[in-house]
Amino acid sequence: MRHFKSYCLFIIFTLLLTGCTDVEKEKPPSNTKITIESYNMNEKERLLISKTGVAQIEYFKLNGTLKEDDDLQFSVEVYEKGKFKEELLKTWGAIETKYKDSLISFGISDISGEDHSLKLLNGIPSGLASKFYSYNMTSHSFGKLIGEKVTLEKDKPIYIAAWLGTTKNSLRTVGGENGDLPPGIEEYELAFLYKVLWTDKKEK
Repeated sequence: MRHFKSYCLFIIFTLLLTGCTDVEKEKPPSNTKITIESYNMNEKERLLISKTGVAQIEYFKLNGTLKEDDDLQFSVEVYEKGKFKEELLKTWGAIETKYKDSLISFGISDISGEDHSLKLLNGIPSGLASKFYSYNMTSHSFGKLIGEKVTLEKDKPIYIAAWLGTTKNSLRTVGGENGDLPPGIEEYELAFLYKVLWTDKKEK
């Protein structure tokens, strides 16, 4: 009888220990790491994109796991002659917390017409946001602002793609490695920068 009681206590202890272990496994990671890297489309994918009417677009892969109190914000910042003007297409309140090669994107569609509008496309893990923007630029440059991969730092914005426009005859090529503001942004009359920010979750 004594051995039976000891055995029962052992089983109960084992079950409690297993339960505690499961709880520990369900906890979010203490050291969160969020990375973004370029996604290079193959020829077939580029051909398919060309049939959609999107003039220019860049894709990126998002990887990592957010903690319970963390959030990711996606937006497009507008600059005029190097000075910040406004923030468009801002989204937050991430539905997903685990990202494994999740695709995000920034694209531009030229809309012909009297108002010379651009359609900004902000691809996020949960869907797509878009907005029309009137402009009068005569030439532009579009490209990535990161190299192979960047690791996000909390509360530090990362700029991963840019559209830069001007009415001048010369135009510098867009490029970058670390997600910083593009050099010489003050030379452009209009700029759209696709921004990602890892931050604390907003209270509802």
